[in-house]
Amino acid sequence: MIRPSLQYFRRLSAKAPRGPFWLFFIASLFFSFGFSIFFFLFNLYLLGFNFTERSLGLISGFMAFGSILGTIPVGICAERFGLRLTLVSGLLCTVLFSVLRICFLAQPAQLALAMLTGMTLCSWAVCLSPAIASLTREPERPFAFSLMFSSGIGVAALGALVAGQLPGWLRHVPQSFTAGPFTAGEANRLTLEFACGAAAFSIVPLLRLTLPGAAPRVRLPRLSNPFLRRFLPAMALWAMVTGSFPPFANVYFVCHLGLSLQKMGFVFSLAQLVQFLAVLGAPLLFRRTGLVKGVILTQLATAAALASLALIHPGPHGGTPAVWVYPVYMAIQFMNEPGIYSLLMDQIPPSERSGASASTFFVSYACQAIASAAMGAGIFRFGYSAALLAVAGLAVAATLLFGRLSGPHASAPASSDYVEDLTAIRM
Repeated sequence: MIRPSLQYFRRLSAKAPRGPFWLFFIASLFFSFGFSIFFFLFNLYLLGFNFTERSLGLISGFMAFGSILGTIPVGICAERFGLRLTLVSGLLCTVLFSVLRICFLAQPAQLALAMLTGMTLCSWAVCLSPAIASLTREPERPFAFSLMFSSGIGVAALGALVAGQLPGWLRHVPQSFTAGPFTAGEANRLTLEFACGAAAFSIVPLLRLTLPGAAPRVRLPRLSNPFLRRFLPAMALWAMVTGSFPPFANVYFVCHLGLSLQKMGFVFSLAQLVQFLAVLGAPLLFRRTGLVKGVILTQLATAAALASLALIHPGPHGGTPAVWVYPVYMAIQFMNEPGIYSLLMDQIPPSERSGASASTFFVSYACQAIASAAMGAGIFRFGYSAALLAVAGLAVAATLLFGRLSGPHASAPASSDYVEDLTAIRM
């Protein structure tokens, strides 16, 4: 058991990138840490200023709409002005808009700033893959992408833990250090400002990087593949599932089930850990079942978890089952992603993959914007139970559309060097 595992890690470390990649990796750690704290706590901060779930849904929808508007322009800027300038400018603007969101609490200002934040925050998602590709050689890239994804989950778990604990610590600062103890709102605001500072620090290593500059031509994505025209409606419905509940999860636990902020931090940290383990196990699932069947199984399991959360009600011990169901729900949902994107890349010719990826990203953000706003309105009018059951129904409907994607390659068991390496650990 130990010997194959050592062989696996030797093979993995032999493919580790060298040099400037690690500066980018450090930048990603600060980025993930800062914004995981910010997005964990910000909705609860707004609730302290008389915002409701309905208004939070509108704000999340405007942010997603900003990401839709920013996706293609950011890609064009990355080609015309270079990756480093686009990343640094996008991160600076995102931090600035986040600070302004803390300060200006009128709803019109929140809507406008959320949209601007979405337009600039998407620069990280758009530039991430080309930046990693430019900083690594081809044999190093699987390790680099795996490291980025897994470390992002781990750092987000740490951020959730800090976001759950730091406001409580600040509220117990001895009076000799301040004019008086911080209120809950002041402690949340200071924690959010700390998060913005941590995210801003990611710019320092980025400034020391050499990344590709301007390109002579800029290409926009086109819908040119029959499979893509069947894939995008299925992805649109699934994006409505993934974009509905997560923006309201913190409010669900604190305001609906009555959990403390500290306990919610534990739940979110546990969810991040389970997600990390699920992502490692995802290739084994898809190797055994095939891509389409594996995707459908994870979607059905997601629907079952959402229905379970819908049936949990407030009470002295009512929130306890949700503490364990929510991490499973998030893990299954994350486990789904490698199969979906592997399915897309397997069925699209190499010359069309960039356009297909951009089209998928665009459709996903558009549907998540609609879903977030609709979920907020649904919770406000019908409550959490009815809204979660409706989302579970959408997840079941998504399985029907993904089932239509079956083909000779889509339904065959997945195989890759990554799967074989993971299998070696279990030997």
